[in-house]
Amino acid sequence: MILEELFTDVATLREYVPFMDSNISFSDLGSSAKSAKKQVCVIITPDVYKAIIQAGNGAVFEELRTAVANLTLAKQVVFDAINRRKQEIDIYKHEQESMQRAFIENYYNAMDSLVQELESSQIEAWKETRYKKILSSLRIKTAPDFDELYPIDGSYLFFFRIIPFQREALEDYMNGYYSRVPDDDDSKESIYRKLDRCLAMYTVAKSLRQFDIIEFPSTIRSLFYDSTASRSGGDEQNRILTLSEQLKSEADQLLKDIDIILSNTEGGNVSTEESYLQPSDKFYLMP
Repeated sequence: MILEELFTDVATLREYVPFMDSNISFSDLGSSAKSAKKQVCVIITPDVYKAIIQAGNGAVFEELRTAVANLTLAKQVVFDAINRRKQEIDIYKHEQESMQRAFIENYYNAMDSLVQELESSQIEAWKETRYKKILSSLRIKTAPDFDELYPIDGSYLFFFRIIPFQREALEDYMNGYYSRVPDDDDSKESIYRKLDRCLAMYTVAKSLRQFDIIEFPSTIRSLFYDSTASRSGGDEQNRILTLSEQLKSEADQLLKDIDIILSNTEGGNVSTEESYLQPSDKFYLMP
């Protein structure tokens, strides 16, 4: 019943999925569709999914159709490959992987647009989701704002998915710094922006350790693509962890710089290596 809720027939389904076999039926895709619906509901919640189905039209409904259709076919690729192999029909591994990756990318693009449409929709269930409630207490509240601080291709889906990481970064690193910014300082907006950039970098660094690389916007994914050399899963994982550590190190350094700025605005002494010198220490000047 999952696909029947979204599509009147297989011909309608084929409008949302490129190169789908004409002899396939809804019953053939039943198990894959069930898994696809569950994955979508993890992001938008079952209540929002139900509300979109009940509305039955509009941009939100169209994006949900595209997302579920492409994710269903992405999950079905493996079963189709096995079935063709049994029929002694040759299928190459790189073709299978390329097709599956294309379906997955279509799915993420559709989900990106779906979340964007939900943000401007009047669906009450969306406003009551757990992530939306968390967002109200965070510093960076919209995808465009986050994109200005760290490029994510304006991805609403990625921004929505990293809401827990932003909260974690605030609690672990940043809250104390925001509270130290003086209200009467002329440079407070500049300091806040530096802190927000630092927060964005910590957030992305945390997400790199959690998500599959295909879930990232193309700006970040492009850091791992290499058309001139072969890559293995281990190599890709190492590069992801390296980027995560690099981002965290850059954020750590920026936070140290901000700490010095805040120390000056607070009228305290700036802690440098020279601060630990004693009056009796001698200086030797080289000629």
